Amino acid sequence: MHKLIIFGGTTEGRKICQWCTNHTIDFLYCTATDLGTEQFDPHRVRVGRMDFDEMIEFLKEEAPELVIDGTHPYADKVSAHIASACASRGICRIPVERKASDISGCAIFSTEDRLIAWLNQRRGIIFCATGVKEAALFTRLSDFRERVWFRLLPTLEGLKTCLDAGYPREHLVLMWGPFSADLNKALFAQAGASILVTKDSGQEGGFPQKKQAALERGMHIALLQRPVQTHGLSWDAVLLEIEKRLGFQG
Repeated sequence: MHKLIIFGGTTEGRKICQWCTNHTIDFLYCTATDLGTEQFDPHRVRVGRMDFDEMIEFLKEEAPELVIDGTHPYADKVSAHIASACASRGICRIPVERKASDISGCAIFSTEDRLIAWLNQRRGIIFCATGVKEAALFTRLSDFRERVWFRLLPTLEGLKTCLDAGYPREHLVLMWGPFSADLNKALFAQAGASILVTKDSGQEGGFPQKKQAALERGMHIALLQRPVQTHGLSWDAVLLEIEKRLGFQG
């Protein structure tokens, strides 16, 4: 059992884990994939997705004093499961809030259907930087094999997902971000893209650099709107809460 459970797979999650490691605070880091976990003791990492029932059982077994929800801003279903599971077990949950970006100059879409309809009305190569969860979404474009380039994290699971969906290998870019504006610009140019489709992943996810590169190339930016979220704490404030609740004294 561990005093602290950190749900992550994000920059914030890894930073909190590193801080806990440096201060010898007992924790278990939960993430869907093993990317970015190599720096931590494997006994402090749990890799794999959990549905709600599995999460309930997991928290029952671990009985942590505190849970940190450091999941991605767009992982609303996972975050909802964490909140409900913690509430059912009477465990304190602290969500980490990632600041929203300046999204002026972007075409903003509240639903996937509206985004697809908008893309179908336009011509040109599309560079998708949304994450592999949306790989199936863009296959709804009749000419997606010719038009869509997809950037995703370098995992075998993600590569298989895209290949199984029908994306040509030459249109897949497997890289670990975030990326500089110059590198984004070079990748957009290599694809010959005139449309960027992305999410507001914040500074931590490299959104400002993607936006800058696309605007400098005169591209359209199509943005999937963030889900409605409850407010959380900055990762600095989360560290203070860990200190207070787990009794750590710097």
